[in-house]
Amino acid sequence: MIEPDDGKGANIWLRATDHMEPALWLARREAGGAAVSEREPAVERIRAALLSARAHFLETDRMLANRTAQIGEMLAADGHAENFAQLISSLVDVAAAAGQKQTYGQLCQHYYNLRHAGIERDVALQMLASRYKTQRQFR
Repeated sequence: MIEPDDGKGANIWLRATDHMEPALWLARREAGGAAVSEREPAVERIRAALLSARAHFLETDRMLANRTAQIGEMLAADGHAENFAQLISSLVDVAAAAGQKQTYGQLCQHYYNLRHAGIERDVALQMLASRYKTQRQFR
């Protein structure tokens, strides 16, 4: 099966059979397919964000990278482009407020819906943190 590409020669998704580190793949996606080396600051920031995400989300680094690329592109199409490492880190903070592992894709969708509705970034993150924090009382 041939995977669709993004028009720049790169696969749209990081597949389980790909032999590329998710942080590097995501940094290259963020750079529009430009050559990015493993030790560039952008890769290091994404690597650190993915590492911190492991304690708070159910998905693997590969799936976190795929969903971040998807939501990042959706936000950019709405005129709300965000740094991928910062996006992951911000959603880690929301999940941490809940005190239990979350589904990253679901949290991304909630965040996107708020941003798409015109809610500013910081307000959207505060709203989500407040909502997710209520999960603590039901454990």
